[in-house]
Amino acid sequence: MQQHRKTAKQYQIEERRRQVAIMVTQSYTEVEIAAKLGVDNTTISKDIKALKLISQQFIYDITKSDFTFYY
Repeated sequence: MQQHRKTAKQYQIEERRRQVAIMVTQSYTEVEIAAKLGVDNTTISKDIKALKLISQQFIYDITKSDFTFYY
């Protein structure tokens, strides 16, 4: 069985996205977040889209597990 090992780059992205999520909840703009983290605005935009997809999948998975009789 092959284990999936995360690369340093993947850890870096995950950490940046954690920071992005925190700053979004604090009402920072994408431009402000990009400036604080030293990355391009498009990177932050992509991170926010990825975070939204992750949260949607999380809600879907919870709903599906809690309401299995609907499926």
